[in-house]
Amino acid sequence: MHGAVRILGTSLLVCLLFSCAEQGQFPNSPATNLFDKFTTSLIAPKALLPALPTNVKFFPGSHEFLVLGKRGEIHHLALEGTSARLLGAFTVPKVAPGPEEIGLTGIAFDPQFAANQFFYVCFVTGDNKWARILRYRWSNNYAEIENSRVTVLNVDRLLPDEPQHGLYSICFGPDGNLYVPIGDALQPEYAQDPQSLLGKLLRIRPHHGPEGGYAIPPDNPYRNEEKVLPEIAAFGLRTPFRSLCWKDKIYIANVGRNRYEEIEMYQIGSTANFGWPFCEGYCEAGGYNRPVITVSHADPFYQTQDPQQSASNRLSIGVGLVYEREGIDPYDDLLDGRLLFFDVFQGYVRAARLRADGYVEEDQHIFHLEYITAMDHGPDEHVYVTTMVPPQVLRVELK
Repeated sequence: MHGAVRILGTSLLVCLLFSCAEQGQFPNSPATNLFDKFTTSLIAPKALLPALPTNVKFFPGSHEFLVLGKRGEIHHLALEGTSARLLGAFTVPKVAPGPEEIGLTGIAFDPQFAANQFFYVCFVTGDNKWARILRYRWSNNYAEIENSRVTVLNVDRLLPDEPQHGLYSICFGPDGNLYVPIGDALQPEYAQDPQSLLGKLLRIRPHHGPEGGYAIPPDNPYRNEEKVLPEIAAFGLRTPFRSLCWKDKIYIANVGRNRYEEIEMYQIGSTANFGWPFCEGYCEAGGYNRPVITVSHADPFYQTQDPQQSASNRLSIGVGLVYEREGIDPYDDLLDGRLLFFDVFQGYVRAARLRADGYVEEDQHIFHLEYITAMDHGPDEHVYVTTMVPPQVLRVELK
């Protein structure tokens, strides 16, 4: 390691990317008003980035970071004060082309990255047949990185002519296992099929050997059930656009069809079913896990709290991070312990206060930014975000 203008084509592209699709509300009686206290500053402009940025991820303990591009590009940058410098770039092969799929969008560093230099990426292949996870070994030589590629996971999408609802996000839990939320590949019946990995949250342990692959953790919740594939940790996902591993919980932004956007919560070690396709939003019957956030397509509660609300009728929810810090707080304690989430099209960004059980106590609108694709916590304790239109990396700052 080194020491657009918004037009119909863009809207269609992003809609296809995020599988555009209803919006519940939580009691909102915060002690501190968070609105109009935040702004953003440009850290990396279009010239330094892939054409369509989909993710930003800082190396553990470093000012260097990676920005993923929809077409398979990975740009390596270094944060230098109020700007960034491009160090180099390389490409992940066989990534699904636009606009039918979102492309390369998920990345995670191995929990033992300091020792093994492994990192993982996920995407849908260019033929739309496979949802794939690759492992790479980091190096100062980008050709060596490309040549270190091994396959960890391939999931057959079954209908390769149907893009969308793919594999967009991965994260490692505190147990060292990799959590893999996979969409239903536009075949909703598979989300409840115990013999299919589609529409599920998977829990696997990647092998570190030269052949790649993975093991099944011995304590996987369905491992001893003969009729359930042992990789499965939870059922009932539609389009899990973004996921977040935080403490003993996994938060999953699950894009809805025509009723609700949801953020699901999975408690590590439990069984779970998020209800799709039998249920969207809160379901009184069926024994399904209730979401921690629901956003109704019929009730514009969240949009009307945003003074800059978008005219778009599309919704695609995303989850960013739970803000926690170790050093000086650039946000004056306003975001501590809050879950940040957003909508790609509506442009609202909100902060949710979490209860001890991981559910939401209250949430507030904090600022507006359209076409966000990802968030990460930087080494300076600031939150960093990527947007696709225009291509940029921004830092969230206190006004």
